[in-house]
Amino acid sequence: MDNLASRAILLYGENSFERARELAELSKLAKKDDFDIEKIDGESLTSSDMVSLVSGISLLSEKRCILIKNLSLNAGIWNILDQFISKISSDIFLVIIEDKLDKRTKTFKAVAKIADMREFKVLTPKDAGLLAETARGIAKSHGESMNLKDAKFLVNWVGMSEWKVKSAVDRLAMVGDLSEAAIKKYVPQTLENNVFGLFEAAINRRINFIITSLDPMRYNNNLDEAYQLFGLISTQLFNLAALKLGSFEGHSVADISSDIGVNAWGLNQLQSLKNQCSDEDIEKISKILARADDNIKKSSGAVWDFVESVLLGIAAR
Repeated sequence: MDNLASRAILLYGENSFERARELAELSKLAKKDDFDIEKIDGESLTSSDMVSLVSGISLLSEKRCILIKNLSLNAGIWNILDQFISKISSDIFLVIIEDKLDKRTKTFKAVAKIADMREFKVLTPKDAGLLAETARGIAKSHGESMNLKDAKFLVNWVGMSEWKVKSAVDRLAMVGDLSEAAIKKYVPQTLENNVFGLFEAAINRRINFIITSLDPMRYNNNLDEAYQLFGLISTQLFNLAALKLGSFEGHSVADISSDIGVNAWGLNQLQSLKNQCSDEDIEKISKILARADDNIKKSSGAVWDFVESVLLGIAAR
């Protein structure tokens, strides 16, 4: 980017980590080019405020980098944003940051013709490899090295969240150990990862493990977490059924994971359960989950009881 002056860049999308990283890079470039940075809440701006901002009227600085957040919530300005952008002064660098935008709107299409539009999409399980490389890059920024195997394990351990990956690597870097053993010791496990252990225990009829693992979760009485856990158990069954069917048809784990849109590393964990569950087992577990789902919908607060009954029912199948 040779010249920031008289430019408008719009950063949008639900991937707040990548948006923040891009914004940091743009801010660094602006400072290097002697722009003073101003942060503005777009929702509170008036039309006259916006005119002053883009026209470069200021007694404080000749070159200004203006960062505006949530401007789309200000309909009066947003609906004619292209008109303001087309009048940007030669000493203004404008960056607009939005969480989510509708590309079908007239405003989006008009702004896209005259501004640099940069979208940041939420990662999916197919991006696990990229996230593992991100973890390694963060480790390198701390002066540490992390091998790809441990990075992939970390992604599966904390989930598809760049913020969680960064937090985990930051924590591990402080102790100077980024191995799988250190991840298990110092990084909190996600609910998604916990559910595999519970599902595996249910398949292997380890009733005591199920009860002792659920007790700390039940103690918090977080109903949202209970609903999420139930949904994840259902997902585990779906993934296991897909793995069995795909393997029977001669497909690789990588191909199956790509077809159903899940993390290949996580799907590969189910390999050990594939031969332990017959088609009849899958059908029985499906019926257990269906009955529980129906009961949960009729219940007002006993969700943890249903989660436990599902896991114990799978164990007793």
